[in-house]
Amino acid sequence: MPPKGLPLQGAVDVSAHFERLCADLAHRLPALGHIDPRRVLFCISRSRAEGTHGVYARIAPLRFSGGRREETRRRGRYLETFRLPDLRHRGQEILYLVYILFPRFLRLSYEQRLSTIIHELYHISENFDGDIRRFAGRNYAHGSSRKGFNETVAGLMERYLATDPSPELLQVLQLSEQQWANGQLRITGLKVSLPRATLVDRRRPK
Repeated sequence: MPPKGLPLQGAVDVSAHFERLCADLAHRLPALGHIDPRRVLFCISRSRAEGTHGVYARIAPLRFSGGRREETRRRGRYLETFRLPDLRHRGQEILYLVYILFPRFLRLSYEQRLSTIIHELYHISENFDGDIRRFAGRNYAHGSSRKGFNETVAGLMERYLATDPSPELLQVLQLSEQQWANGQLRITGLKVSLPRATLVDRRRPK
């Protein structure tokens, strides 16, 4: 059950609220303890499809595999090197963007919303180097069992709630779609376009 507390009303900066929630999750859960919330930006994105089917949130790592800023790929007869740009916010280098899709996110239950946030954060590499957590096998993002990944996330959520977190931190998970639709609630937050890698070198291998 959601913790008791006054619901958020008016203009709500969800990016700021999710940053504080992220910090608390990293503090209370050893499995997320490697995360520096100052280097994770929570952004808002619009979901236009009706219903509850689809993506509710997604994480965008801002480094290639192993935390590398550059990656070389073969394309036809050429080797092409791409470089990811440097993204900074409040003087901090940002390594991850987490996009929350509204209003679809608001159609989830309280527990599903919390699980979704933990799910995205659990994707962050244990090295916190801008890459995602990689598992063995072809499905490196979720491992050999998506069910197993989800069970791990569910266990983390249970452990977090058992620590009795502050109800104020969890208010952002209780926003009402009806209030939003009626104009009683205005959702604000960071809107950041996904940085794209740029081609910095193109050559034929010797």
